[in-house]
Amino acid sequence: MLAPRAHPLLGVLLLAALAANCGGDAQRSNSQVAMDAAVRVEAEGCGSHSVVGGGAFVAAHRVITVAHVVAGATEVDVVLPDRSEHAALVVAIDRDKDLAVLDVNIDTTPLQRGSMRVGAKGDFVTWRTDVPLSGTFTSLAFVDIRAADIDDTEMVPRRGYEVRAQVEPGDSGSVLVADGRAVAVMFARSTQHPDRGWATDISEADSLLQTDGVTPVDVGKCPTADED
Repeated sequence: MLAPRAHPLLGVLLLAALAANCGGDAQRSNSQVAMDAAVRVEAEGCGSHSVVGGGAFVAAHRVITVAHVVAGATEVDVVLPDRSEHAALVVAIDRDKDLAVLDVNIDTTPLQRGSMRVGAKGDFVTWRTDVPLSGTFTSLAFVDIRAADIDDTEMVPRRGYEVRAQVEPGDSGSVLVADGRAVAVMFARSTQHPDRGWATDISEADSLLQTDGVTPVDVGKCPTADED
């Protein structure tokens, strides 16, 4: 099992969201389709500032993001690339694997989910000064990762990827897209290589995405892991 030397990308007033091409319209680029599914997640309740992170629609009314952005939140909203803001409910959370699912009651085209091979290239959307921008990544390795839970109490295994990408604080929750499908969720940047990041395989969220209804769950306390 691999234990990456990395730290969470918890961001304050800076976020990144990644999405992907879900296929269908050959005239539209992967980055354009990615932008349609991307959101910025804004959470209130931990500290004096909003905690922000990335996310993307991966099922009807369902946004996937990281747990350390919404843990402890008293209010969660998402912002779309058109700057519209919508209320969100946390309907599933896994503090061990650092994943969460939000219900957002708007109609949009979600990304399809899939997997990627080592060496695959893809796209993601980051937000810089409130402007969504497209970025690229390359999958370097598919690994069994051992990473600390968001409370920094134990090391938890998860399937994931090491990727080459320009990852900055606040990029947690960015959804990696390869071959037109959502394949992983960025959760940490490497402390050893400035152009490397760590992402959780999208399949780790399968059980969370099977949650029906719009009943909010207890998000627990604010995470104890250090912020970037």
